[in-house]
Amino acid sequence: MTEKNSYDRRDFVKASGAAAASVLLAGSMPITAKNLVRKRYAMIGTGHRGTGMWGKDIFERYANEIEFVGLCDKNSKRVEAGKKLIGTDCPTFTNFDDMVAKTHPEILMVTTMDSTHHEFITRAIAKGIDVITEKPMVTEANQAQSILDAEKKYNRKITVAFNYRYAPKHQKIKELLQSDEIGKILSVDFSWYLDTSHGADYFRRWHRLRSGGGSLWVHKATHHFDLVNWWLGADPVEVTAHGDLNVYGKSGPYRHTNCRTCPHKAKCPFYWDMTKDSRLMKLYAECEDVDGYMRDGCVFKEDIDIYDTMSAGVKYSNGVTLSYSLNASMPIEGYRIAFNGTRGRLEVRDFERQPWPEELQSEIYLIKSFPRGRERIEMPNIKGGHSGGDDRLRDVIFKNVRVPAHLELPGSRAGAMSCLTGIAARTSIEQKRAVKLSELIKL
Repeated sequence: MTEKNSYDRRDFVKASGAAAASVLLAGSMPITAKNLVRKRYAMIGTGHRGTGMWGKDIFERYANEIEFVGLCDKNSKRVEAGKKLIGTDCPTFTNFDDMVAKTHPEILMVTTMDSTHHEFITRAIAKGIDVITEKPMVTEANQAQSILDAEKKYNRKITVAFNYRYAPKHQKIKELLQSDEIGKILSVDFSWYLDTSHGADYFRRWHRLRSGGGSLWVHKATHHFDLVNWWLGADPVEVTAHGDLNVYGKSGPYRHTNCRTCPHKAKCPFYWDMTKDSRLMKLYAECEDVDGYMRDGCVFKEDIDIYDTMSAGVKYSNGVTLSYSLNASMPIEGYRIAFNGTRGRLEVRDFERQPWPEELQSEIYLIKSFPRGRERIEMPNIKGGHSGGDDRLRDVIFKNVRVPAHLELPGSRAGAMSCLTGIAARTSIEQKRAVKLSELIKL
């Protein structure tokens, strides 16, 4: 085992807490080239997320575990640009079936547009290939049903990349709730804030269309709903929601096709200069002539049909109620969540970006009713994507790092339940009524 890999495991154990550490260490064995067999790994969708999180990082960090055998993207220039950015010499394709037939992958990574995830997941498992998919797993209920049915039929493994579960701060919350410190959980208050940099970016890209990302109820909130489902260990059963487009889209005072050619640069607060990012220029600007996709699209385009201001009430199978909101045009980035129980309350304030300095990523307080008092829960600042969650998730997937039961890899059911919560919320707004998840899918 290299020194780097040795550090990775110790860091995972340290960040997981004493209880988890004992489980992680029990029965662990050294990872060496002798007891590892590299798996054949292919990717469909070579955009920014794919070529980074699941491309270059995998190629460099898991060279002993994974062999890149194929890359595929509908854009012929982007797949070649992605290959160079990753650093692999594997063949490239624009046809999925052609790639599979010629490269025989054992694992497929799906990082295409959200609305097409189900297509490649079901086609892959029917060919005997295990799948890792970016979230959200699907954007529509019938897509979730097709995946669950196909998984049963072909008996293959689907892993949904819910990296937020693996952030140490989120694992700590899970373990505090499991310890019964606040008693039986009665309700949850959850507000997520996207700032005018990150939040606005969803309205520049293909995510701005429901047909692409299913709306932020699905694309973004699937992260949040999965966390709550996981934290509570329960299923959502009914959703009532509201949503509006208040800042972006038709609400804008002016508009253009994209930022690079916009005549309103000087006065638009959302102007974004993509030319300063050489990676995005290679993946998108230099590939525009193939499919016309502009990565720096105008946030005020009139075709935007998703919401930027959302709220929902969710009922769970264990009687808990969730009050949730998502706002995509805030001066801050992060979230607040509180779990209200019969013996106390667990409060969390998470800081990702804000116009003032913060020493800690998160503040967590355990507040007891009997006797009344407040205790601050210390948490280390973990670096890395998604507060350390990216590396820890990938270690579990590719290095088979042993973890406690509550950190086992999330599968298709978890992927379905998180997406269906957002789909139910979207349906509730459209139909102006409460929507039961049982109306949407047969589990």
